Amino acid sequence: MVTHSQFLKLKNLTNGSSVANDREVLDKAATYGKMFDDLGLAEWGVNTCRELGMRMPRHVQQRCIPPVLEGRHVLGIDETRSGKTAAFVLPILYRLAEHPFGVFAIVVTATRELAFQLAEQFRALGSVVHLRITVVVGGMDMLKQAKDLVARPHLVIATPERIHVLLRDNPDISPVFSRTKVVSL
Repeated sequence: MVTHSQFLKLKNLTNGSSVANDREVLDKAATYGKMFDDLGLAEWGVNTCRELGMRMPRHVQQRCIPPVLEGRHVLGIDETRSGKTAAFVLPILYRLAEHPFGVFAIVVTATRELAFQLAEQFRALGSVVHLRITVVVGGMDMLKQAKDLVARPHLVIATPERIHVLLRDNPDISPVFSRTKVVSL
């Protein structure tokens, strides 16, 4: 069921008022059902989504964002380019904005290429939060990465092998994660 306010929001996005556009709005509402501001995100997050051209949340975002905001464990599985990254990035940023001290989240990803792509997405979606990110992957100076971690960025994006080696070989690294609230794999 589409509420009147949701209908008006969707209609505003289609920039029209004809019967055909009303049908389009209702079709979109039936498919998507919710807007970003219906998911519990802060106004800055909703505005950032709009600025980046994200008009309506995709299915995976509708299903994942609210429970992640509640602090629940979530497993989101969907096709490539379905919106999975924003489904976990947006709630992490929202919660980080409330508690911006220390390493708030660590995202462990399979490849260095994906680590850098995720860092770009976090920077784009979190520009308002003034996010400090450290990417920890192979092929880069381990001493610099260790120093970056000890400086306690808000977010660490790492490959499993590199973070394992840094934790194993440097006793100053483990305490950095003592207040971490989110782990994303």
